[in-house]
Amino acid sequence: MTSHAKILPVEDGPLIVTDLPALHDGDGTTIEAGEKTALCRCGLSAKKPFCDGSHKAAGFSSAPETASIRNTPITYSGDVEGTQVTVHYTPVLCSHAAECVKASSAIFDPTRKPWVMPEQGSMADLLAAMSHCPSGALRLEVGTSEPQHMVNGDVDVTVERNGPYRVKNVALDAEFNGAGASQSKYVLCRCGHSKNKPFCDGSHRDAGWTDGSEA
Repeated sequence: MTSHAKILPVEDGPLIVTDLPALHDGDGTTIEAGEKTALCRCGLSAKKPFCDGSHKAAGFSSAPETASIRNTPITYSGDVEGTQVTVHYTPVLCSHAAECVKASSAIFDPTRKPWVMPEQGSMADLLAAMSHCPSGALRLEVGTSEPQHMVNGDVDVTVERNGPYRVKNVALDAEFNGAGASQSKYVLCRCGHSKNKPFCDGSHRDAGWTDGSEA
């Protein structure tokens, strides 16, 4: 990771981001931010994505509830074009963005059991779908190789509409406490409801949280 960009989660406060080359909304539009900026993670700021101090009056707690998280990886194996592959999935890291489903609903189908069937697609389909995962919840093991994340070299933070911060290749000053978590791509809680703070665990979806932005 060659970028000097860094994210510091302040205890019971915002995310302090320094030297970030790019901050975007979900449509790819650039959001102007200084060399050092505070991003809201309590879900209550009237100036989202920026912090306005609302966390103080709300008594926001940044402490995770690690006893409540699903941190055991689940594996799904199959034969793809003559090669044995295994998809490793860590539930607590998943933000439920469904990018894998959008990329290949034949392989990833949450209405089916098992919901991951790698043999239902080509290797190209599988690699593309895995690379679309923004959270690092999915890792791919091909043959006898070690499980790997599908990542690229982009340095960016994207503010997902009604969802978390999608982070690529920005150093995080916090423990990566999800099994198999990636330090190159991960998602940070923006709604304040996650039990795995500072990371998103998909709680925004369960809570019906919205950020007030227009569709």
